[in-house]
Amino acid sequence: MEFDKAVQKMLGLGISRTPAENIVISFWKITQQLDVDFKKFIDLATASGKLDVSQEVLDCINITLPETIRYRLDTGNTIAPVIKREL
Repeated sequence: MEFDKAVQKMLGLGISRTPAENIVISFWKITQQLDVDFKKFIDLATASGKLDVSQEVLDCINITLPETIRYRLDTGNTIAPVIKREL
């Protein structure tokens, strides 16, 4: 039952059915590894209306991927123009 609800939440984010099911399965495995409540995890990951997870979760996903594929959180850094020019 929780699986279907989680898939519905992913579908609500605009993700198609097969990727949504795969994401939910991956998240279920990750919540087992991290000893986190699955329902709360899904609720927090979809609360913003986008799929939003921590780097720790992305690291768990990265373990299963080839070395050439890595997911990282996109963080913006504001740098002064002078420093940017030096880089």
